[in-house]
Amino acid sequence: VAIGAVLPFGEVTYVVGVATLPAFRRRGLGQAISALLIRHALGLGARVVFLSAMSEEVARMYASVGFQRVGTSCSAIAE
Repeated sequence: VAIGAVLPFGEVTYVVGVATLPAFRRRGLGQAISALLIRHALGLGARVVFLSAMSEEVARMYASVGFQRVGTSCSAIAE
């Protein structure tokens, strides 16, 4: 009902694909998976773990497990 993954690159790890099915949201599953992924990344030797939040609400959830906002990113879509 919830999923997530890490993409390790040496001492840097990117957390990706954290998602929960709509019927199961607001039960702490995203927080639990995010915390587990952080521990897993650190166990693999990561010194930096980062991710992108798609909304302010999601950013608040990530902040609750220890992530800090350090900047913003921009994306371009080729047509």
